[in-house]
Amino acid sequence: MNLKYRNQRNAEAVAGFWGRSADDRFDWYAIKAQGLESTEILIYDIIGWPFNDAGELVRALAGLDTKEIVVRINSPGGDIFDGFAIFNALSRHKARIITQVEALAASAASVLMMAGTDIQAYRNAMTMIHNPWAVVGGDDDALRDVADVLAKIKGSMIDIYADRSGTGKREIKTMMKAETWMTAKEAKDKGFVDTIIDSPAKAKAEWDLSMFANAPDEYRRTRDDELTERDAEKALRDAGFSRSKAKALLAGRQQMPEAAVIQAVADVAKNTLSLFQAR
Repeated sequence: MNLKYRNQRNAEAVAGFWGRSADDRFDWYAIKAQGLESTEILIYDIIGWPFNDAGELVRALAGLDTKEIVVRINSPGGDIFDGFAIFNALSRHKARIITQVEALAASAASVLMMAGTDIQAYRNAMTMIHNPWAVVGGDDDALRDVADVLAKIKGSMIDIYADRSGTGKREIKTMMKAETWMTAKEAKDKGFVDTIIDSPAKAKAEWDLSMFANAPDEYRRTRDDELTERDAEKALRDAGFSRSKAKALLAGRQQMPEAAVIQAVADVAKNTLSLFQAR
């Protein structure tokens, strides 16, 4: 598969959408043995590129010799190709797969959720499905090529959702176009969830999802929200400051110039090319 979009320039662009630096590395999954016959996998952050290597989890899955795998999910999504890879790895595993939505399974996370033999959701958890996105730059031929690829990705997602949920492909297509957010009950009614866990979720969804048009208010950040220190450091680094200089400026309590924020946004927009990313 041609993954030319995975370059440093595009990594910085997608990291900007998540409010992070492309240099960030974090523990987005963990595997824990639960006795001799069950294994638990926590997927608790952004999935895959540009922050992490989904291949690590796929390889770890292949080495698990267990009768049951419980996948606990709290994720805003991530790279759709990495989501497909994890979905396929779970689907072909010999173990019984239970997927649990503990707070949020959005975008690519909702794809791998569908690998469960039993899909469970806490009653106050949410699931979101939407059309795959691409941020692109180029001439008309390049844009047509991107549109063709997105159409194929969307078709694969529709197949996965429809095959597992039993909801018709036409309705799935409409739901994806509308960017549909579902409570646990709504997801169960549509066949996306088999079992509702009748207790509060163990986790909270803690991401800024304001890039999604229909995100619930608690996931959105308005323009009037106060700029956090993390936001300020990221804007300074995107504008050209080193990490140490950015931290020094903030430690010295010097006000970040508004021009730096504007330039950071402009740089991200200018440098974006052919990015295939489902979030």
